[in-house]
Amino acid sequence: MPNPQRVLADVREPVVVFQVGMRINRLRSVRRWLPAFIAMPRMLHELGVDPALGMLGAKTYLSGRTVMVVTYWRSFEALEAFANAADHSHRPAWTAFYRRSAGSGRAVGIFHETYRVEPGAAESLYVDIPAGFGLGGAVGTIPVNGSLETARQRKDRERSVS
Repeated sequence: MPNPQRVLADVREPVVVFQVGMRINRLRSVRRWLPAFIAMPRMLHELGVDPALGMLGAKTYLSGRTVMVVTYWRSFEALEAFANAADHSHRPAWTAFYRRSAGSGRAVGIFHETYRVEPGAAESLYVDIPAGFGLGGAVGTIPVNGSLETARQRKDRERSVS
């Protein structure tokens, strides 16, 4: 249910935003892209049930042939530790993907982007959006009041928090 209140993300500590995804370049090459497609939900489940791994939240988006997951992390170190740990689902899935993709004829493309969000370096606003969405869903929200009406005021407030 959408929240009618105007709120903004309450970024008080640095947060890492990690976007990862795949683009299916050859729809008929299902054997090449399906393993990568089904690996992500397993990783997200593993991360969701163990908060100690450092993921704060995630949302999956589909646009045509592209699937993207936006995740929020407590730190880059937590993200890196999960990505490199042989006893978690990412490293084996990544190794298998590279092995399969060597002869795939570019059936699937992958990408990731990593951003560190410092307090005062990002501005957000949510109106009529369900609770738990975006950066605000990962770090919590605070109501927008008279002193936080404009983007400039919100950015200045964020700077004063850090």
